[in-house]
Amino acid sequence: MSNVKNPAEFTALKRSLEPKTMDLGLDQTGIDRFFVCSVADAPEFDAATWSMTIDGPAAASPTVVSLDDLRTLPQHDLGAWLECAGNGRRLFELVDGHTAPPVDADTQWTLGAMGMASWRGPRLRDVLALASPTAAMAWVAPSGVDDDNIEDEAPKMCMPADKALHPDTIVALEMNGEPLTAEHGAPARVVVPGWIGAYSVKWLGRIELSDVWVPSWRADVYYQHRLPDGTALGPATAHPVKSCLALDWDAPLRSGTQEIVGYARVPGQPIGLVEWSIDGGDWQPAELVGPNDDWSWSPFRFEWAATPGRHEIRTRATAADGTTQPESMPYHPNTILWNAVTPHPVIVD
Repeated sequence: MSNVKNPAEFTALKRSLEPKTMDLGLDQTGIDRFFVCSVADAPEFDAATWSMTIDGPAAASPTVVSLDDLRTLPQHDLGAWLECAGNGRRLFELVDGHTAPPVDADTQWTLGAMGMASWRGPRLRDVLALASPTAAMAWVAPSGVDDDNIEDEAPKMCMPADKALHPDTIVALEMNGEPLTAEHGAPARVVVPGWIGAYSVKWLGRIELSDVWVPSWRADVYYQHRLPDGTALGPATAHPVKSCLALDWDAPLRSGTQEIVGYARVPGQPIGLVEWSIDGGDWQPAELVGPNDDWSWSPFRFEWAATPGRHEIRTRATAADGTTQPESMPYHPNTILWNAVTPHPVIVD
């Protein structure tokens, strides 16, 4: 990952990078602390010659678009958190005691595979309009150009047309006011707010418009809701309500009054309430202190009079519609979508 700013600030998990700090900012996560999820080195492109194909059975006028074509379209600003479906994967082991998967299996994220950013680019619906979608379009499947991965095919995720046409689903050209870096999908990536990061395909090469489901290894095999016995229940889409602390696992703290910060998030609606508890004690309300809308995460804070010793801090987020984090969750064979109330260990000197 030669283009990553400050690589020493990340823990390398094969080709992916997890920030070494959980202090990921409130309104925005700096690019130098934003996680990188990749299975190979980022491909590089010449912006002057890059192009993307839009075609498929539901495209009346298949077309090839350039970067200048995308820049010419109206640009949309989107504040949205992005999070890998596997964020919290290690908690299946650390909290629930399940056997850790082999090192060469899934990326062993703790809690840092997420970040909040401002994205800018044309709405995906305006991009698709260049290919004249037919009334039969029911599915949209963006794919990247990187095929050096376990599925041995270009990464692809299929989403329903209504999500693709949502005014906040975009083709991002910028991140935090700067052109996308190679590791974050330059020159163009999809950003699908609220849904697992796999849908926000990087290094776009093609978008397929279809009247039928477009199969792929990622959607049909890997990113599936599953029962503990492995029974598939359908593709994972939106993240569940969740919260975590802006603290490392086993974080060292000093004794005395501490301000503790964390991140709550739920797609498509604000967070209604965040509560915190120490060592299984009573739940107390935290203060929401940052953006709190459909696609942003919601930072929160509270003060704790920390006493020496080992402690567990729990946080529990409740969405505006009343949906609350579960106290526990069943094992998932692919260890994705962790959102149980997490006993976060800290050590007070």
